[in-house]
Amino acid sequence: MEPLADPNAPPPTLRLAVRAAAAPLVRSLTQFGHTVRGYDLTQARYDAQAGLTVSVVAVPQGMAYAIIAGVPPVYGVYTVIFQSLLAAIFASQPMLSVGPINTQSLLTVSIVTRIVSDGPGGPDPVGTFLGLVLALTLVKGFLQIVMAELRLGNLVKFVSQSVVVGFTAGAGVLIAAGQINGFLGFRVERSGDDWPGLIGVCERLWGHGQDISPVAIGLGVLALGLMLAARAISRLMPGPLIAVVATGLIVMFSGWTQNHLTLIGELPKGLPVPHFPTEAIFHFEALLGGALALSLLGLMEAYSIGKSIAAKSGGNIHANQELFSQGVINFASAFFSSIPGSGSFSRSALNHYAGARTQLSSFFNAVFVLVILLAFGGFARHIPMSAIAAVLFVIAYSLIDWRYLRRVLRSNKADAAVCIGTFLATLFTPLAYAVFIGIALNLALYIRRASQLHMSEMVRTSAGPFQERELRTRATEKDVVFLQLEGDLFFAVADELRDRLMELNATGVRVVILRLKRTHSIDATVFQALEEFARIMNERGGHVILCGVRPELMEKLTAFGLVRIIGEKNVFATGFGVFASAKRALRRAQELIGASVDLEGLDREDETEGWAYQI
Repeated sequence: MEPLADPNAPPPTLRLAVRAAAAPLVRSLTQFGHTVRGYDLTQARYDAQAGLTVSVVAVPQGMAYAIIAGVPPVYGVYTVIFQSLLAAIFASQPMLSVGPINTQSLLTVSIVTRIVSDGPGGPDPVGTFLGLVLALTLVKGFLQIVMAELRLGNLVKFVSQSVVVGFTAGAGVLIAAGQINGFLGFRVERSGDDWPGLIGVCERLWGHGQDISPVAIGLGVLALGLMLAARAISRLMPGPLIAVVATGLIVMFSGWTQNHLTLIGELPKGLPVPHFPTEAIFHFEALLGGALALSLLGLMEAYSIGKSIAAKSGGNIHANQELFSQGVINFASAFFSSIPGSGSFSRSALNHYAGARTQLSSFFNAVFVLVILLAFGGFARHIPMSAIAAVLFVIAYSLIDWRYLRRVLRSNKADAAVCIGTFLATLFTPLAYAVFIGIALNLALYIRRASQLHMSEMVRTSAGPFQERELRTRATEKDVVFLQLEGDLFFAVADELRDRLMELNATGVRVVILRLKRTHSIDATVFQALEEFARIMNERGGHVILCGVRPELMEKLTAFGLVRIIGEKNVFATGFGVFASAKRALRRAQELIGASVDLEGLDREDETEGWAYQI
């Protein structure tokens, strides 16, 4: 006897929906469980080594990226700690180093500045502005989780590398331009009334010539020199940390204070008290557009980093799982005073290069950063802003992919236009708009390419079996024309297809053979255009023949009624032999016009007059 069903159990559809929604979380926890169960001392040693190596780079970077985002430097350090801890559990890519990054911080300050009227330097710089930044982290994480549940992660595949390169190059220029004042030794205030992009940077710098500090410039140049020297010696040398510590020591022993040059200020010792970013409730709608831009940009960057590392380590990247992981990390870290973060290419590459074995390298990274904060937070009051500006100059330069730019400018004008268009949009429009402008340009390029009709003919020559050439409908005097259509045949190509076929009809051609084997899909608008052409040909005694018809396409042609209009004897399914369907179509054309054609000529290299083949 079967057991009775539980009347309180949820319906099967609801259970399946809950199971599907929880699948990304289950996969993350399962991966973490496998890592912990198989963990050993050897892996721990390598992960700890990598975590320490990344931490000495992450601390100065975190402070610098917080400054870019318009918040106190300590919030960048908080972000490294908490997002690294969460990444150790939820990251979908073991080698990915998560935390504050340049483009996310630059986009964050642009978004929040346009929302809050007083700006980061206004009357309430650590209240409203900071609250909105933390709320943006929460909204971004929530949106990424929702997008992952809706399986929207695969949309990243439709964003070209040209968009990413163009945006990051523009961000690099803006980051460098935005740190000129810090390098010269003075502060500037940002407000919502500023012009966006590069023009706004120039506007804020204007009139500060009397505030330039030679001491700040000297320390900045020294920091630049130390970083470049460290990079020349070894990629494992923490150039930014060396530069920051060296210039800080000079300031400390010289007795310089804020009266002499702009300094970072002391970092609070300890961790923030968990709290809910209430600004997310009151400004959810205002933050939503910016959060979407941050989500898309973060996914593109993390996905690109993952592919680069996977190419070396042999792993796999799943866009939806990555989107979910990033969402959980941002959402949860927002309760611990973290700014929007994502995967860092430089820190991830360093993590991999330093020998990290598992995702627990992020745990060690967080622990070492916390130790540095507790032990040396007071030293930060001696660090000059010009040294941080120098660090950001180097980072900004590394954002520009010079190799890709040179190659795309030489090889592909369309992709180059998308790249340059995104770059200019980043420089001169609000950054949230620039992301969407780049994606729109990318989609416009795709639609333009997809809407081009690929129709051609082939003629036999003595040089080879066939020679492909453009169809010259106005010069055609053939009784039979053999054409091939390729690619996606959808509504965007219907008008051009109709015009080309009508031109062909005007030549008096008696039989038109259309080979459809290389078409990917055909929609109803194109079916309608083919039907109109077939009816016109039938009315004047001509014929249309279709060959290379796949089984699934045959079902659609029959359901639409095209097979009945063209005639079952004039529609040929694909065959197993080479050009089998094409040969049957040619024989049928011979029957219809009563001409004698050497069909074996398909297998010889002699020229067959009066016929055009596209095989």
